Amino acid sequence: MAVGVTVVVAAAMTYAFRPSHVGHPMMLRTLGATYGVLLLGTLWWLHNNGKLRRLIPQRGDITIGALLAVGLYMVATVVHLGLAGGGIPRDPWIMGIYLRLGDPRVVSTFVVGIAVLAIAAAEEVVWRGWVQGALLEAAPPRRAWLVASGLYAAAHLPTVYLLRDPVAGLNPILVLAALGCGLIWGYLAMRVDRLGPSVFAHALFSWGVVEYPIWRM
Repeated sequence: MAVGVTVVVAAAMTYAFRPSHVGHPMMLRTLGATYGVLLLGTLWWLHNNGKLRRLIPQRGDITIGALLAVGLYMVATVVHLGLAGGGIPRDPWIMGIYLRLGDPRVVSTFVVGIAVLAIAAAEEVVWRGWVQGALLEAAPPRRAWLVASGLYAAAHLPTVYLLRDPVAGLNPILVLAALGCGLIWGYLAMRVDRLGPSVFAHALFSWGVVEYPIWRM
């Protein structure tokens, strides 16, 4: 199941990040539809396994998620500053991601931000609720956490080539971000045994990088 979700998401990534989709909202539509279907599968699995309670937010979840989102945004900003320096400017790596969100002259930034927030929330429920949750039933906690995080990063591998730049070369940004953030969000979900904090952290972080683009700083 975990491998199946990874393959489905990787296929969606391959289509969503095609160069021909630059300036069009096809990326959001593709990922939204994909994670919409996977979310239904996740809810079905959680229900059958008596784990729907993990979706119920508790007091403090929003605060934890917001603080973590702010921390990750600061780390992303530092990474951006590091990429901007040196001999080869690598800003195109980050700019290429933003260009897939659609033409800002046509698509409202507010609408894009809400769409990204919703997709990120669904993404978190799928990966930490279904994939990591199923692996936790089949393997020791640490192994399940690491494998789930690795698969989450692997699902983003097509973007290494699709977001490449003629000067900066292959683009590892999304894979590295998925691995680093996946480890953090996955550990948080495993530690508190619910999805609220990681869902809020993932959604707010993704919304933040759209509403306050890092590459323009």
